[in-house]
Amino acid sequence: MPIIVDKEKKKKYLISVAADVFTKKGFHATKMSEIAEAAAVAKGTLYEYFATKEDLFLSIYDEWITEYEVTIVQRFNNAEDALERTDAIRTSAVDFYSSHRNHAPLILEFWAHALRSDDKRFLEKIQSLQYLLTTKGKNITEEMVHSGFFHPVDSQSFTLLESGISDGIFLSWVLNGGIFSLEKAYEFRQSLIGIGLLTEDARSLLGNKLNQKLSEGFLKDENS
Repeated sequence: MPIIVDKEKKKKYLISVAADVFTKKGFHATKMSEIAEAAAVAKGTLYEYFATKEDLFLSIYDEWITEYEVTIVQRFNNAEDALERTDAIRTSAVDFYSSHRNHAPLILEFWAHALRSDDKRFLEKIQSLQYLLTTKGKNITEEMVHSGFFHPVDSQSFTLLESGISDGIFLSWVLNGGIFSLEKAYEFRQSLIGIGLLTEDARSLLGNKLNQKLSEGFLKDENS
């Protein structure tokens, strides 16, 4: 292990090592001693930073999701209109899932653990992210309706459904070995949803572009 004096940097290092070990062996099969060995530290050192294995597991997801939420908010606030804000949320999701592709099993295990654990912090963390995404999505949808781009739609129902579709795309991507472009899949979803909600005026402006994306799909090899 490199010599790390700064406690916060050392904590990040331990989290990074633990994420790799958990991904390979699974949360329940992994022992704290195995993480300490992989990090080249004493097991007691690991417990100085994390009281339990569950605390360490939560710290991994907490670090990832905090960075994800910061990215979403920054891109959302820097966007100039509803279309750009939609793109900001989509690209943030693609970037997050792509950057953690090797840790996909750990993300899925965290979701499952959140439903089983008596420690409510896990589910609360997931719900916090969902609240952020659905709130931003609801704002965008209402803005699109108000501007005349979308037909009237129950924004809360729509954004909750779209959030589930997004998670489903990630799950399909993982289970299929990443054989398709995650970015194109999210664009396809956006086009498919958009074409159904667009008003006639918006359809005449954006319809050709969205129809092209729909006809192309997202399963084609980029090099073919």
